[in-house]
This record gives sequence, C-alpha cells and structure tokens, in this order.
Amino acid sequence: MMRKLAVSGALALVLAAGAAGAKTVPADTVLHHGTILTVDAKDRVVQAMAIRSGRIVALGSDKAIAAYIGKRTKVINLAGRTATPGMIDAHAHALEGGIDEVANLQLGEASSVADFLARVKARAAELPAGAWLTGSGWNESRIAEHHPPSLAELDAVSGGHPVALGNTTGHYTLVNSAVLSLAGVDAKTPDPAGGRFDKDASGALTGVIYDSAQDVLDKLVPPVDAATRAKGLTHVIEGALSEGLTGFKDPRTGRLQWDVYAAAAKQAPLTMHVCTLTFAQTDMTAARAAVDDYRQRKRELAKMPGSNLDVCGVKIFLDGSGAGRTAWVYKPFEADAAHANPGTGLPQMAPEVYREMVDLFTSEGMPIGTHAIGDRAIDTVVDAYAAALKKWPKQGLRHSLIHANLPTEHAIDVMADMQKKYDSGYPEAQAEFLWFLGDALAAGWGPERSVHMMPYATYVKRGIIYSDGSDYPVTPYAPRYGLWSSVAREPDGDRFGKVPFGTAEAVDIHIAMKSHTIWAARQLFLEKQTGSLEVGKLADVAIWDRNPYAVATADLKDMRCMMTLFGGKVVFTRK
Repeated sequence: MMRKLAVSGALALVLAAGAAGAKTVPADTVLHHGTILTVDAKDRVVQAMAIRSGRIVALGSDKAIAAYIGKRTKVINLAGRTATPGMIDAHAHALEGGIDEVANLQLGEASSVADFLARVKARAAELPAGAWLTGSGWNESRIAEHHPPSLAELDAVSGGHPVALGNTTGHYTLVNSAVLSLAGVDAKTPDPAGGRFDKDASGALTGVIYDSAQDVLDKLVPPVDAATRAKGLTHVIEGALSEGLTGFKDPRTGRLQWDVYAAAAKQAPLTMHVCTLTFAQTDMTAARAAVDDYRQRKRELAKMPGSNLDVCGVKIFLDGSGAGRTAWVYKPFEADAAHANPGTGLPQMAPEVYREMVDLFTSEGMPIGTHAIGDRAIDTVVDAYAAALKKWPKQGLRHSLIHANLPTEHAIDVMADMQKKYDSGYPEAQAEFLWFLGDALAAGWGPERSVHMMPYATYVKRGIIYSDGSDYPVTPYAPRYGLWSSVAREPDGDRFGKVPFGTAEAVDIHIAMKSHTIWAARQLFLEKQTGSLEVGKLADVAIWDRNPYAVATADLKDMRCMMTLFGGKVVFTRK
C-alpha cells in the first residue's frame, strides 16, 4: 500500500524538536523536497528533515522544516528523490572480502568451465615463477556446466604455480595437484572432522576441499601484508557507502583482523558502524581464549570513544554450506552428477562441545552468533540457547542464528519463545542466497525443502524479528539485491525455473526494508542510535534515485544510491 508523501502540519509538530513558541535554532543540514521513508514504528513518510550536530532534530513537511534553514545551513535538495535510513548488513565478512578483492583473482563472473580456465591461465602468465595463484568467488550457479574444472583441467593451465581458488560460499576451495602435494594430501588421506577431501566415483581426488579440510591451506598460502589489509578495509568501506550502507556486523574476526580495524579507528573514526564477532573456533581451549579476546577488545574500545567500532559477541560454526551440501541436515541432500553421494552434511564439532561453548559464553554474558544452515544444526542451536538461557536467564544478549536457512517448526517455536522471554534467538538471514546461489541451493535441497527456505513470511506471522544481510563476499553487499530477493525470491539461473523457492515465504518491501535497517540495527545493539529516521537518532541516511515503496519489484535490484550521510556528514556522492 502506498504511503502519503507528506505529513500533516500536526504530525510535523509531533516530529519536530523544540518547544512551541521557542525560536528555532538553525540546523547544520536540511534535506527537503523529497520523499523520506522514516522506517519508524508507524513507517511514516515525510518531505524534509533537519540535522544538527550529527543527529536528527526535526522531520516533517517542507513548510515545517523551512524554519530550520539559516544562513549557514547546508541545504540538500532531494528534488523528488527518496531518502531512507542508512542500510545495515547484519552479516558481512567485510574486511575479508575487501582484502580478497584487492589481492586475489576474482572468478565471480566465470560463466563456463572454459571461461574459468581462461581466467586462471591469464593470471598464471602474469605471476613470477613459483608464486601462489589465489582467487575466489567461483559460483557453480553461474557456471554453465554447474561444476568447477576438473583437477586435470586446472593442472593444465596452472603454469607451475600452486593454485587455490575459493568458492563464493567460503566453504570449499578448488586446488591443483601442486597444492595437494605440498599439503601431503592424497586419495588415502582421511577426512578431518568437519571436512572432506572430495573424490570422484573412482575414488580419485577432484581438487575440491570442503570446510575444515581447508585448514591444510592455512600454513601454506602466503598471508597478505599489512598494507594490503589496510587497503582492503578502505576499499570495502568506500564501496559499501556507495551502496547506501552505513553499518555492518563482521563475523569471524580473529586478532589479526581486529587489529586492522582498531588501527584504522585509532587514526580517525570509521565512516560507518562496524561491529565484530570474536571467532570461537571448535574446541573449549579456543573458546576460553575467545572469552579473553572479547574482553581485551572491550578494553581497547574503552580507549577509543567515538570510533564507530565495537565488538558484538562471539562466532561459532556448527555446520557447513547448503550449496556445498555440507550443512547438517536430517534428510540427505539431493544427488546429481557432481554429487553422487551427498549425505546429510556434518557438524563442525561434537554437539556436546557446542553446548558447552554456549553455556560458557552465556554464563559470561557474551552474545553468540552461531552459523547454522541445515535443519538439524538449527535445532541443535535453538535447544542449546534455550537451555543455557534457562540456567542463566540473561536479558538482551540477542543470541543469533546465522543464516538459519531451513528452520523446523520446532526451531521457529523456540525462536519465538526466546525472543519474548530473553531478547534472544534472532535469525540473521541472507535473502541474496536465493538469488546468487539459487540454482546450487535448489539442486541440493530439492523441491520439497526449497520452498521452505528462509521462511520470512512465517517469521512475520509468528512475531519473530529477523535481520538480513549479504554474507559478503559470498554475495554482493549491495542491499538493493537483498531488498529485491526478499520480495521476489528468484534465482539467478533458470535451471529449476524462476520459482524453485516459491513465493509463500516472500515479504513486502516494507518488511524487507525493516530487515535491512531497524531490525538489523538491533543485532548491532544500535537500534536506539540508528536504523530509522527519528528525532534524536544519528543522521545515517541513504538517498536513492527511486522510491522502493513505489516501484515494481523487479526495479528494486537496480536502485542507485545517489548520496550517503553518516552522522549528518556527506560521505558519498555519486558523480
């Protein structure tokens, strides 16, 4: 339903700060002559907004806000364009993705095995002898053959270089024979707990290594230098601002990644909100070290007030990926030519160890984000959260379920109960998976499960608050794709038609907007500061070339951010 484009004079008075009859103090900045979607509790729409000292002081009609324009006020004429709250990505590996983009071969656009190989061959020719060739982003949903090159094909174009090419999900990597040799891996090497060295029907290695099996690369692949890490952070923040993003939660940040953020924040406040999660790994020794790291980060932050950097909790991995068929599920994944025996996925640790971790972090009052994609993994998470919160009934930890692709009815019941009782149990989903990983997910889940993926409409019916994000670099961080995917639920390819995920769990654009703004802000513990445009909140604003509430669904993914304000300051302008 369309919202009115301006408020009445009475509402303007309600939304404007200042006592009746008092002289209006000019604003630093005024936005007017546009459509401003506040995404407040009533989803109000106004024409103009006044900003002073980085915060919103008034919202209302052009006429009402004109009183805030003084001689030194910066006036931004929206000229009919639409402003929204700055978008917030509740789950983006921002630093990792930024570094990856500046340092590695990008394979996200590889459209066939031949194209994939041509890109690798060209990069190999550019490198000095013996140098590692690293890359990422290949996506079987976008490869015509729906699988990566074979080990023999990759070896043929490697040019003598060790080659490691990460899938877009981050859960599996294609390597060549040189890397397998360096890692001491052959067809007889046993699979590690929580991982797999993939083999074909004959028992020969394919070169694809899944989940924890990727750990063999940690001591082999040369790390990037400090300058490249810093460049990666600058690169991703600049790009995110250009897409209307003013905040993200970056999970799985170890000490090395944290130090990159902290070093940048010490030099100058970050130009967007960044909240990190300490990585807990897969054993109790590491979990106890994560407690210490979390506390150390908090101590460091106390010396950096106003840095726009924070730590939001700890991250645990419980299972793998849906596209890679390593998510932990009750019913086996669908088999196909590339996955003859896909099985039921696998947990990254024993369930009893996971429950012990949840107990530890809950008792310490630390928020937890658990990666859980499969239905069996999600059930394990909600039950562990509920049990721990019953022992230590702490309010407001906002324990979350990262991804939560396929929750059971039981899991949904427990989430709803935890949100009401403890302010915990929040799904942090990624609608963009349905688009960017679409065919790969539909192939693995099969038709019966696919239509129940990411049950946003069910969440809304049950009163469950959820947030949305990109999981960048798994999918692009541009929130316009997430807004569109939340409503359309369409895959990138057409291997299974345009509606393999159905439309019953779609939501309208108003709900999609909340999941990318005010509901996402909650998961960064910032909902009182940002996420909606209200008097007293920070003026974190994205200005668009069109009104997402008024355009056709298909047009949402083509929205262009024209300007971004962070704390009232213009931090991006499209030229």
